[in-house]
Amino acid sequence: MNTGLRGWVLAGLSMLAISGAQAQAPNKNAKLTVGWAEPIDTLNPATTGARNQGPLLVNIFDTLVWLTPDFKVEPLLAAKWSVSADGLTYSFTLREDVKFHDGTGFDAESVVENIKYITNKDTAAKVSIALLGPCKEAVATAKYTVDIKCATPYAPLLRQLGVPYLGMQSPAAIVKYGKDLGLNPIGTGPYSFISYEPNQSLVVKRNEAYNWNPASVGHKGPPNIAEVKFQIVTNPQARVSQFQAGQSQMMQQTPGVHWNAMQKMDRFTAIPVPITGLGIFAPVNAKKFPTDDVAVRRAIQYAIDKKGVVQLAEAGAIQPSLTPLQPSMFGYDKSLETMYPYDPAKAEATLKEGGWTKKDGFWEKDGKRLSLTLTAISTSTSYPLLAQAIQNYLQKVGMEANVQLLASPAWLAANINGDMSLTPLQYIGVDPDALSGWFTAGQYFNWSHYSNPKLDALFKQGREEGDATKRVAIYQELQKLLMDEAVMLPIRQNVDLVMTSKKLTGVTYSGGGFEYLGAASLAD
Repeated sequence: MNTGLRGWVLAGLSMLAISGAQAQAPNKNAKLTVGWAEPIDTLNPATTGARNQGPLLVNIFDTLVWLTPDFKVEPLLAAKWSVSADGLTYSFTLREDVKFHDGTGFDAESVVENIKYITNKDTAAKVSIALLGPCKEAVATAKYTVDIKCATPYAPLLRQLGVPYLGMQSPAAIVKYGKDLGLNPIGTGPYSFISYEPNQSLVVKRNEAYNWNPASVGHKGPPNIAEVKFQIVTNPQARVSQFQAGQSQMMQQTPGVHWNAMQKMDRFTAIPVPITGLGIFAPVNAKKFPTDDVAVRRAIQYAIDKKGVVQLAEAGAIQPSLTPLQPSMFGYDKSLETMYPYDPAKAEATLKEGGWTKKDGFWEKDGKRLSLTLTAISTSTSYPLLAQAIQNYLQKVGMEANVQLLASPAWLAANINGDMSLTPLQYIGVDPDALSGWFTAGQYFNWSHYSNPKLDALFKQGREEGDATKRVAIYQELQKLLMDEAVMLPIRQNVDLVMTSKKLTGVTYSGGGFEYLGAASLAD
């Protein structure tokens, strides 16, 4: 399909509008089964770092604001808000009719307790605390008004408050369940928790009291679907077979070869869900030989045919990524798309200019061979294929490349310790500041092990600048710097290829790419 990520967004929204118009009468007793691709690490929004938990969380927990697919901010738990002139205080007026699934009321103190929980070191928060940036204090100014205070101005905050990792949890549940909170999720969302069987399924039911839907989702009141079962089916072929047999009415992460065929079938609806942020990319280790040499890093960029990689790994169902940010992101710089065309001859010339010589088909410098280590999570279905496709192109220009498939703990350790050259992965985001966690000195995810004071200063400017036009200029400058230093290898756009039965309509997603079922209907 010849469409970039902007096209995916428009196609997805158009499909939702079409399917809604053709919707049959909903079955209020319907039970939906979703073929889910990955195991669940936790249902605690504060402590998960996994993208694939986001769609589960967005159906159980509400955030203060709702982020539309095109990044507009709408009221959700907060009815309205304002930002102080100095950019340090965000003031929210909350809805007064919201209750958590355990029957306790939602108010300003609920927000205060959630922020305290996230920022408590004992919580070991992951994405949630990063989304707050320097805004780590909440103060209740009345029963239903609350201020979130920032140590420095932080322009991304409002959008990031709409990401499900900042979903509001019941303060009573936080106290009651402690470290078991992730097995007992209690939010205010359209569905409430019934059961979870590790590596088997998550079951949620309709929240009968739900009446504070985001305006843009096209539905008011409790969900039409009575119960949703997220059936964990990690084997892609098994997930497809289950769906085709009618045992599930929706599946995610449809393999590219099946996606290409099934979207042509009348009984299915294809919904490409754009997962915004940095796409699928590989941080390139700037401290480990041989990628500590910028000539090697640049040669890697020229050596890899992104379209070829996607064809090998994804049957060409998803477009390649050519820049640090996804095309639908604020601050995207189209001019960078042509910075590193596929050019094997240029890759070899870049190595020669950098003092490398080719001997017996391989490159070496100062008596040391250019040998790269690519790591990938062994349990993933896509990352090993991407690593192997990249390996294939590197070897074509004489770069020795070895792929190591590692279990998640070993993979994390290898990246944190800098034992790899590059590793394919993903990172979601709704603001270009998402790049800062990967390329700022001292950050947990700085797996490129790259440090540049100029880049750090640009990130600081981008976070603190309130003028949108000036922010774009700042982020475009820092993206050019990242590409010039070649510490990031863009690979492909990040899209969840969702397939549904024609009987299922109204499936939508929030900004960032989190599938939402609160407005969905399943006909008989």
